Amino acid sequence: MWSKAVLLLCFCLPISLSTPAIAAHSADTATVELTTAFLIETGPRLNPSTAAELWHKGQFTPYADTLALGLGSKPVWIALKLHNDTGRQLERSLLLDTAWLDEIRLYHYRGPRLHHQVVAGDLQPFANRNPLLTGFLFPLELSPGEHLVLLRISTPDPMLLPLRLLDDEQLEHLPLQRLTSYGLSYGFLLALIFYNTALFFGIRDRHHLLYALYLGSFLLVNLAYSGHGLAWFWSEATEWQRWAPPTLMILFGCCGLLFASSFLHIRQYCSRGYRVVQLAAALALLSLTGGWLMDSQLVALSAAFMFMLVFTSLMLLMGLCRVTQGSVSARFYLLAVISGTCGTVITTLAVLGHLPFREWSFRAAEIGMLAEATLLALALAARIRHVHREQIQAEHAANTDPLTLLNNRRALYRLAERYWQTGNRRRRPLSAAVLDIDHFKQCNDTHGHAAGDRVLCLLGQCVLNTVREGDLTARWGGEEFLVLLPDTNLEDAGRFAARLLEQISLTQLTLNGRLIEVTASIGIAEQSEQDRSLDDLIGRADQALYEAKHQGRNRIFQQQMGTDGNDQLSEVLIHESAG
Repeated sequence: MWSKAVLLLCFCLPISLSTPAIAAHSADTATVELTTAFLIETGPRLNPSTAAELWHKGQFTPYADTLALGLGSKPVWIALKLHNDTGRQLERSLLLDTAWLDEIRLYHYRGPRLHHQVVAGDLQPFANRNPLLTGFLFPLELSPGEHLVLLRISTPDPMLLPLRLLDDEQLEHLPLQRLTSYGLSYGFLLALIFYNTALFFGIRDRHHLLYALYLGSFLLVNLAYSGHGLAWFWSEATEWQRWAPPTLMILFGCCGLLFASSFLHIRQYCSRGYRVVQLAAALALLSLTGGWLMDSQLVALSAAFMFMLVFTSLMLLMGLCRVTQGSVSARFYLLAVISGTCGTVITTLAVLGHLPFREWSFRAAEIGMLAEATLLALALAARIRHVHREQIQAEHAANTDPLTLLNNRRALYRLAERYWQTGNRRRRPLSAAVLDIDHFKQCNDTHGHAAGDRVLCLLGQCVLNTVREGDLTARWGGEEFLVLLPDTNLEDAGRFAARLLEQISLTQLTLNGRLIEVTASIGIAEQSEQDRSLDDLIGRADQALYEAKHQGRNRIFQQQMGTDGNDQLSEVLIHESAG
């Protein structure tokens, strides 16, 4: 994110680079000797003959570096003196490798005579330009001898003027290299955009939609400034091309702030910072609107570049704020910002002449953005994992009794459906056992609720120690527990209940120095053809439990269907069942 701001500021400031402004060597053995100079048009508009006269009088300033005059520069004249000493005519192409220049006028002199002139610029329909290059290409026929090429360039955009003199072989390979590299970058960004859009529609997490919008807005800015937008999408919309860079830059900044403030939960954890973000975006949009109303592209561009500085500062500060608050996602986010800055350092050093000015070094900031996008994608993936863990924990909490850690009633109904359907479909036995702690209210009244909680935990552990793998247990409510026993008939359910009562009897509980005896009553029932639902089965087991408590507690009763189709209650003798 810093990468965009620093790179754009580099465009806005007058700088000079320590690499040749124009490549004079060709792929064949023939070379064209040249010198370059420039003149800023400070007064009335110069005509080409006057500019040529000033050149011959030495009024132009020689330079050997890529010329950069910043944002809103006055029109500039560039003079190129070329000398063909090969004794034969050479075909060369002059590439002005900046896509956003409004008006370029080229005048080619052979001696004192104007050989030809060309008008170009991004205010001209793209159909008049080379479809394989986004810069401005001017074919030159260089007969033996000296030639003077004058370029008059005017634009409110950053005046960055890298020039290249290409032979036919270079002209063939350069577009392929450019299209391949841009294709990889755009393909990567589009893949992330489509992926996050699909995730949004799949899981309805708006962070993915905002991230897709953020990446999409950056892609649009890149298309506008690289010239690919004019070449591929709005080749006839020259008026839109004037306003596309500032408009899309501010759109990009607003989308970035919207994504970051949502992803980092700035409104929740840093309300003042959120208000600053809103104010910055509102001022940027108002300034852009003012530029539109005044028909001043310079005002809109100045607002856009200033907003880029504010935008990148806020993006970094929001990340730092949330990291200090302990946000895990913010660490990935901040790492993404730093990654983008690394690309900026390389680009800035190349622009300032401390590194060779090459295609890769100039586009290091773009590489930084790709790294930034990747790390932000990882941050979103980490957030998905975090949300998924929270959902699992929340679901577990919603389905678990917090005291005994058994299933609660809600979870049992959800899980028991499979047991019930299996029993009906395959004619497999299914039994239910309902357990109730004897004299539990008296225990609470005598020893307190903390003691009652200990008793509940103790009984829950006894249930877990007795059941088999595959049995379904739950705290049914209050002091009642429920166990569903798949593939278990009534006789085997009685044996299970007997083992459970024996387990409870062997458990000792000491409260306030006194040994407390804990007992329970159990009712069991087996699924029958008359049971229309799980509630019918549990209801019959509950009736058996009620009878067990009515008959003196600490015992087991079962309910089964008699030969006459009526329910029959009977006690299960513990010693017989256990045996």
